[in-house]
Amino acid sequence: MRSLRSVAMLRFSKYHGCGNDFVILTEESVLGRDYQELARRICHRQLGVGADGMIIVRQNPLEMIFFNSDGSRAPMCGNGLRCFAKFCFDEGICIREEYPVETLAGTMGVRIMGKNPFLVEIDMGKPDFDPKRCGIKTNRDSFLNQKLLLRDGEIKISSCFMGTIHTVVWLDQPETAGMDLSNEKDMEQLGEEISNHPVFSEKTNVNFVQILSRKTLKLTTYERGAGMTFACGTGACASVVIGAVQGRCERDAYVLLPYGQLRIEQKSDDTVMMTGPAARTAYGYYEEE
Repeated sequence: MRSLRSVAMLRFSKYHGCGNDFVILTEESVLGRDYQELARRICHRQLGVGADGMIIVRQNPLEMIFFNSDGSRAPMCGNGLRCFAKFCFDEGICIREEYPVETLAGTMGVRIMGKNPFLVEIDMGKPDFDPKRCGIKTNRDSFLNQKLLLRDGEIKISSCFMGTIHTVVWLDQPETAGMDLSNEKDMEQLGEEISNHPVFSEKTNVNFVQILSRKTLKLTTYERGAGMTFACGTGACASVVIGAVQGRCERDAYVLLPYGQLRIEQKSDDTVMMTGPAARTAYGYYEEE
């Protein structure tokens, strides 16, 4: 006889922002579960639904609880927050045009800019260049244009906290630690090595950025806890912010991604605004043993 097994059916929705994809569930549907383990299972590309991360929607007050696909919790996710807003709109949880959302990185402002296609502007707050905020082991006041020693050489990087910790690698620099960064495998290997470098006590997201013009950047991101991703909203913000500080781009620029683009604008008070799309791709039930 076949053994009987206890099965729970979790209602989920799947969304993406410029290719960065997320499984979204309400807090009520997953109460009492180990969120870290659930994220690992449901985000698995072969054995689960498959996603870069898992978002849990908490209400009263409205809060985004975010986990990477490896089960680690992250303070914030820019693309995820736009998808969070689209989910809340689709489900009737919040249909206002402007409202705050709580995250581990603080309160983020959401503004719906369009509904067909769905466009969201996010108040991402201000960047923080204090290495302590990023968990960087250094005595410096900032960690910009710093040489990092790797296995096969050294590379120049710049880091800041923009909702979460981000490190930027400019693709026009000759020092790439022996890597061919036109090769995706080499880029992934370098991203993993930088992300796990001992100088970063909490690891780091790594953004490989090509300057196309003063108003246009092209971005590829290695996310801690998820690996190579098609898009990263906080990474796009960090890239424009650091680029502007170093005189490489304007404070208002577009960031091109494989499946869309984001507009990043740093206001006169240094607040960073991110505008981009979000779309639902699927919904259904996840069978949980």
